[in-house]
Amino acid sequence: MMGSQDQLLEIAHRKERLIARAEAQRVAVAASFRGLQRPIGMVDSGLAAARFLGGHPLLVAAIVATVTIFRRRGLVAVAGRAFSAWRLVRAVSTWVA
Repeated sequence: MMGSQDQLLEIAHRKERLIARAEAQRVAVAASFRGLQRPIGMVDSGLAAARFLGGHPLLVAAIVATVTIFRRRGLVAVAGRAFSAWRLVRAVSTWVA
């Protein structure tokens, strides 16, 4: 049989091991959450955008109308024309200056 002093010593050692184990688990949980920080941030941004669009139905209608128009004309063709116009404006402004 163990004496009461031995039992107290065993309890103290067990307590130290449990404290060390809990610390290791806290570190592991913190590392797991650090890995989720970016995806959670992206979801949060998406929800904020959805809330914004839910509060601005006219903006949603304008976006849908714009996408519909570009789809008919071809987004690539419109973007190409816009880029050509931008280059032309830059060239003309260089000549004028």
